[in-house]
Parts: sequence; structure tokens; C-alpha cells
Amino acid sequence: MAGLLLCLLLAAVPLRGGADAQTADPVIQEFAVPDGISSPHSIAVGPGGNVWFTEKVGKNLVMFDPERKTFEAHPLPSDWGDVGPSRIAIAPGGRIWFNVRRWANSDDDTWFLGRLDPATGSFRRHLLADTDAAKGHVSPDDLIVDRKGLVWFLSPEENKLYSFEPDTAGLQGYPIPTPNSYPKGIAIDGSDTIWFAGANANTVIKFVPADAAFSEYAIPTPFANPETLTVDGGDRVWFVELRTNRLSVFYPETERFYEAVIPTAGGLPSAIAAGGSGGIWFLEYMGNKVGVFDPGPARFKEFDIPTYASLPGDMAIDLPRDRLWFSETSTEAKRLGMLTMARARTTTPAAAAGTGSGGASTASPEGFSTSLAVYAAVALLAVFAALFVFWRLRTGQ
Repeated sequence: MAGLLLCLLLAAVPLRGGADAQTADPVIQEFAVPDGISSPHSIAVGPGGNVWFTEKVGKNLVMFDPERKTFEAHPLPSDWGDVGPSRIAIAPGGRIWFNVRRWANSDDDTWFLGRLDPATGSFRRHLLADTDAAKGHVSPDDLIVDRKGLVWFLSPEENKLYSFEPDTAGLQGYPIPTPNSYPKGIAIDGSDTIWFAGANANTVIKFVPADAAFSEYAIPTPFANPETLTVDGGDRVWFVELRTNRLSVFYPETERFYEAVIPTAGGLPSAIAAGGSGGIWFLEYMGNKVGVFDPGPARFKEFDIPTYASLPGDMAIDLPRDRLWFSETSTEAKRLGMLTMARARTTTPAAAAGTGSGGASTASPEGFSTSLAVYAAVALLAVFAALFVFWRLRTGQ
């Protein structure tokens, strides 16, 4: 009886090993950022595979060439004032779009979108005037560029979604129906529909550009604090819940949500992206891990980041090269991380648990606290096992 209980216990609990085996055959590689450049913040991958990021402290846009292992800093023009790039997005042709919330003394300094042409190294500033806004201008937050080159961004202060086309339509604003929804995260599906989260309203929000129409969907878990979004190849909308430590998905065709608890308690998921093979990848800001969820078998895998307390903040997937890049935002870490997705996918759950590279666990597609139930059952088995062993010792059996 005791042997059976102990076997069940060992089968249910992921094992952890040392870091030496991970170093010998790494799933994750890290690249130290040189002196003069601060820790990476927002991150994106260009068409040629180069990695672009904004600095956490500095005022540069930085390009990393993975083949040459070189970093190249692009300082903002000095006449733009005391501002630094914050969020970044890359257009299909390779131009870099960004906002400038860092270092700004007030919102008055952030009322524009910046653009860098990597081919020429030239910057351009686009002022954003909105007569309906409280101050007549708008400060962009999370942004993305669609396949036509149109820039979409959110403004939590104005509770609006905006589109910007510099040469023709200019700036167009769309008020979100629910007041003070605090829009965060933004993604585009295969039919050019815009998706984002209402962090304060606890909603997932859809916007159809052709109809200029919003639809809002209430997340079942109260106060979930949705933060970042991604859309997979089947146009399913995935997002992380910061407060509840969950990975969630919304099916637009049935208007249903499913949730699963992330295995590492208190991991604080901070970013999410859909991989080309169907896996949903995410970062754990406090857990110091890169995780992936395979919707087919409803299985999680987690991979430890080699640098302790690296504070992974943002991520981007390079589909043609099967790489996942992420920023390690800790000022002590000062590293750019890369996960080899093919190696991560072929790592079996047993190997992942035994090498220290990570662990694997399953979760019901319905989610809804399944993982918590598993851990409770494991704890109960541990208690029974301890009591049984104690009884055997007392009775001499």
C-alpha cells in the first residue's frame, strides 16, 4: 500500500534536477547586452530575422543580429525631447513603429508615433491630433501593424482604439462602448479583425474594421486582469490572466471561454504568442520560465531561464527560423533570451523534468481549476502515505 502511494506521488510531482544538463544541451540560450545599452523591454522580430527591442532605461532602439551576434543602437533624435521608446511593432516592409512613454515628463511629450527606417537609419515623428480627446491629442500605448501597413494602437486614457495611416487616412479614433475599460494587449486575426482586452472591464473585445463595430465578451473568472493577447491559426483568441495565474482561450464561433491554471504557482504570466505548430507560448515574470501549452493533449511544458530572476517581460516568435525571443528586463540580468522551439517541442516530459530544463503537466481543456485539484490530490496522497508509513513503523509491520 505504501509503495503504491509513493509511486503515485512520484508520478504526479515533476522532478527538478540541476542546471548542468541544461547547459550541455540548452533549450534556452542567452545573449549578454553590451555596456552602453540597458536591459531589453519591448521586443519584435524583423522580416530578415534581426531582433529589435526598446531599452528599459535607455533611449535607444536596438537591433540584434543573431548571425553575427552583434548589437546596434539607434538613438532617438535629440530634438524629440527627453523621451525614450517604449512599445514597438514592425511593419511588413521592415519599418519600426514605436511610442515614447519612457522618460517623458508628461503626456504632452508623448503625443506622437515614431518610425525608424532600418535601411536608411532615419527617424520620423507623426503627431497625433484628436479634436475629441480631452487635450486635443492622443498618447499611444500598445500597438500593432496589420498586413496592409496600417498602424493600430490603444489609448487607455481616451478609452479608444485608433488606426493611423500616415499618407492617406491619417488618425481615426473608435470609442470603446464600455467606459474606463482600460484596453490592453492587441492582436489581429486572419480576417483582419482586431482583438484586445478590457483590463478594467474584465472583457475580451473584438473590433471589425469594415463595419467599425465592437463586440465585448465577459471573461467568466471575476477580476481576471487580462493583459496580453494572441490569435492562433484557427482564429482562437488566447490571453493570460495575471491575477488568477491562468492561460485562457476564447472561441469566437461559439463565444465560449476555456481556462487552465498554469502549473507554477505565482508565475505571473506576462506575455503570450501563438507558435506556428499550434503551441501557445507564454512567459512567467516571477516564475522565471518560458512555458508552452499544447491544446491537443492539453499539456503544459515549462522551461527554466538560466539567469536567476531575469524578469522576462516581452516575447516575439520568428516563425521562419522556429525561434522564440524574449526580453530579460532585470537590470542585473541585461540579457536577450532565445528558445529553440524545435528542441523544446521534441523534449519529452520525462526528459524535461529530469534535466532541469523544465517540467510538463496536463490540464483539462475546460480548465477551471483542474490543476489546483491535481495538486490537492497529490497533497492528500502525501498525507496518507506519511500516515501509513508511520503506522507500519509503530506496529512493526
